[in-house]
Amino acid sequence: MIVMQYSFVLPADYDMETIEQRIARNGARLDGFTGLLFKAYLYAKRNDPDIPSLANLYAPLYVWKHSQGMAAFLQSPGFAALTRDFGWPQIDCWLAGKIPQPSEVKAGAIAQRVITPIPPYSHLPDWLTGDTQTMLTAWDVSHWRQLQMDFLPLSAATTTADDSTQRYRIGYVAC
Repeated sequence: MIVMQYSFVLPADYDMETIEQRIARNGARLDGFTGLLFKAYLYAKRNDPDIPSLANLYAPLYVWKHSQGMAAFLQSPGFAALTRDFGWPQIDCWLAGKIPQPSEVKAGAIAQRVITPIPPYSHLPDWLTGDTQTMLTAWDVSHWRQLQMDFLPLSAATTTADDSTQRYRIGYVAC
């Protein structure tokens, strides 16, 4: 499986309600998309009282069952519309290690993401499985990074002194 994410940094004064409305209007369009295990419509707001972000972000996360589904999506009218509205994204792709069931993602209100560099000559099986408590793990072999993501109730959001953890609201989960 392939984990894919792109992120659009939006202006500080951007009305994030526009993103919430876009998700509400378009989220279900990917339900049943061939090859998609799930898409979590993720966004973050600078002024969020519960999980503030350094920037306003629209950053959907996809888990693809195979590359053909991912390729079909990237060639679709929906992706073309996204690029017209927000620009041409840098797409991060990871080889999936541990993947939650769509129902587990749907049960969450927030997503917490940590990306960690993988040091050279590391014992790679440890990096692919990651923390046994983490719901999603994957690795990027182009840049040697590990992705860890959890989908949690709002009450479980943790705060850290650094900015290594990006928190998002989950607007919708398509599957």
